[in-house]
Amino acid sequence: MGAWGSSLYANDTSCDVRDTYMNFLKDQLSSQEAHEKTLDKLSDYIADPYESPLFWYALADTQWTVGRLIPEVKEKALEWISKGGGIELWEESKSGSSGWQKTLEKLRIKLETEQPKEKKISKRINQNLWNIGDVYAYQFHTDESKKYGAFGKYMALQKINEEPYTSEKDLIMRVHVFDELFDNIPKMEDLSGVRLLPLDYPNNTRILHMNNWLKLIKKKEYPADYLTFIGNMLIPGNTVRRQILNSAGFWRAIDEWSKYFHLWQDKKYETTEEGVFVYTHQEQ
Repeated sequence: MGAWGSSLYANDTSCDVRDTYMNFLKDQLSSQEAHEKTLDKLSDYIADPYESPLFWYALADTQWTVGRLIPEVKEKALEWISKGGGIELWEESKSGSSGWQKTLEKLRIKLETEQPKEKKISKRINQNLWNIGDVYAYQFHTDESKKYGAFGKYMALQKINEEPYTSEKDLIMRVHVFDELFDNIPKMEDLSGVRLLPLDYPNNTRILHMNNWLKLIKKKEYPADYLTFIGNMLIPGNTVRRQILNSAGFWRAIDEWSKYFHLWQDKKYETTEEGVFVYTHQEQ
């Protein structure tokens, strides 16, 4: 768990709890269903003595804000506040402890105040038209791709998952790319045996990632003229994404991916589970 300040949401756990609960509401689940699913999905937080108070603080604060505070959640949060729960984060800090105590006092006052009326939560919209498993050919066409000799050529990419885009009400799609440039639009049989392209930089023995995500920000940014559907196929088992990945890109910057074909040419790596790989090639 990472923390970068003494405010309630200046840590990974609180942000995860808030976003998880809100995303269930955006999926149009009832207040009780969203509550129960959050408890089930983040049960590891509840069981952890260090993260448990942060879980109840964030859930109570979020539920209060949208007018859905459940009595047992309020009780749990207030109980942890009375114990100073979460103070362990600031054991080595000279000033963070006082800031955290102020945050807890502010939360206590809020929770003991009458919550607002239940707010309507807008439905989360999936703007990605692809089905999971769909494979598209994308043609590089900008000056960026000219730097790496990819201009006019095609890459094949496949949608492998979709997930919440936490700062928006819609979804993003997770994709992987096949490590081969094609002079013409490839056929499904052309992808047989082709390895997946790491979307990261080579670095000896470092665990890197081969997945990326795409989101349709605006319809005008969707490069329909350069995308061709070529089929749907099962997703290799080693590309199921569970961890949070470092790299992220939008359609408007997709031609920059052409550099990875250049970077990984003739380089070796071992594919591991969960959509990551270990670079094993040693530079001479």
